[in-house]
Amino acid sequence: MSTSPILVPQELVVYFHRDLGICEYHGTRAQLEAEGLIPDGLEWPRNYADLRWESDQFEFSLSRRRPAGAKGPQRQFFNCDWWHLGWRPIAAPSFEERRIQHKFRELAAMIQRHSPEGKAEWNRNYFRYMDACQDQGFQAFKALVPGLVPPPRARRAARGVASGGTVSNGGEA
Repeated sequence: MSTSPILVPQELVVYFHRDLGICEYHGTRAQLEAEGLIPDGLEWPRNYADLRWESDQFEFSLSRRRPAGAKGPQRQFFNCDWWHLGWRPIAAPSFEERRIQHKFRELAAMIQRHSPEGKAEWNRNYFRYMDACQDQGFQAFKALVPGLVPPPRARRAARGVASGGTVSNGGEA
């Protein structure tokens, strides 16, 4: 069975999961070491094993991962140089506590939106938006900013119009 070489991304990828309170680095061994994220003398895990350790402030987890978009059986990636390093503060709230806090903020925002003050704020914002849409000077300024105003779309030809400009009658004589 021949295997094609595994292509891994060239750049270190960093994910911040604010709601979960964790950060993830995805990259090659050299990239992770170059960032100073790996302690000296660390014995890297084999195959898909996880390695966990703690510092004074953080919990770390290191494991090999299949690069995003890579296809093939998992055994094909046993020696792939693509790693996942996750870390989170030791004293951080648990995932459940974070989820409760998130739902609490979401409920508070929903209650505020449906209060008389929230409805009045929505109306004020709506009228500001409508005023801005009618403001010719503002619209002219927006047109000067590249990418802010999408280019006008080309109009599609009307249905039933033949290439010669005549309307088809559906084949009737």
